[in-house]
Amino acid sequence: MLYRTGDGAFHAANRAARRLFGTEDRLPADTAALLGTPSPERRVVRIPTMQDAPPRTFALAVAQGSGSGGVTHFLALTDIEAELNAADARTLRDLLQILGHEIMNSLTPIISLAETAHELAALPLDPAAAETIREALGTILRRTRGLDRFVQGYRDLARLPPPDPRPTDLHDLLRGLGALFGARWGHRVRLDTTMPPRRVIVRLDAAQMEQAVLNLLTNAAEAALATADPAGPTVWLQGHATSTGMVIAIRDNGAGIADAHRDAVFRPFFSLKPNGSGIGLSLARQIALAHGGSLTLEPPRPDTPWRTAFLLSL
Repeated sequence: MLYRTGDGAFHAANRAARRLFGTEDRLPADTAALLGTPSPERRVVRIPTMQDAPPRTFALAVAQGSGSGGVTHFLALTDIEAELNAADARTLRDLLQILGHEIMNSLTPIISLAETAHELAALPLDPAAAETIREALGTILRRTRGLDRFVQGYRDLARLPPPDPRPTDLHDLLRGLGALFGARWGHRVRLDTTMPPRRVIVRLDAAQMEQAVLNLLTNAAEAALATADPAGPTVWLQGHATSTGMVIAIRDNGAGIADAHRDAVFRPFFSLKPNGSGIGLSLARQIALAHGGSLTLEPPRPDTPWRTAFLLSL
């Protein structure tokens, strides 16, 4: 615990603070500067704790003082270094598990087929052996191409540039997406588009947002085509303004997403499709987050014609 007085000085208020800052009362000016100007917003600060050791991370919370005794602010520092390290470790562990799983899924059959082809090639070739080798090489080629797509997808996620927000007409964005959808899916999937009732201008990176929504529309179209809904494969695209920005909703009448998979759909490389890359949803969410927004999966609603609904909010 710390407190700040009217002269701008910071003081240690308890034993933990005195031990942390190596002072019995007033903090040195260079250390106090790390705390910045007190504000009600909870912040994260990095503070050296001992000589020749890296700084540790603390959460800083500030409360207004009454002015009694010259105290203007009270400050609470909470050491969150261990929690952050644990979170980083979990993230790295999850990523390594995903990478290991995907790579081994490709490498295991490649190695087995390569060994078979190598053994057959050492024997006098008859038509049956030659055909087996051709099939093995064809499978190896498909799997290595799939592995290459996986690696490229990972690089796309890692290299997403920061957005370049500019004023964008939501009507124009939705119309362009509708045209792209029609060019891809034609009459195989019906697109029901709902425009906002009036012109809406939002600040966003149009190219990135178009990519994000196209990924969602593609997933929706594929899901709708994979089911036998009597109404036929249908995707709903809707955009509307909110008090803070806008929402784009993408819905489909596919089979829906099982409860067991709802928490995993945004995980990189997780896919419910036999040949899916698991990149589209994760990339779309990254784009939404980079814009200060969110991408969420709506809870299922039995009173609607759609089974899956994603909301992209800015």
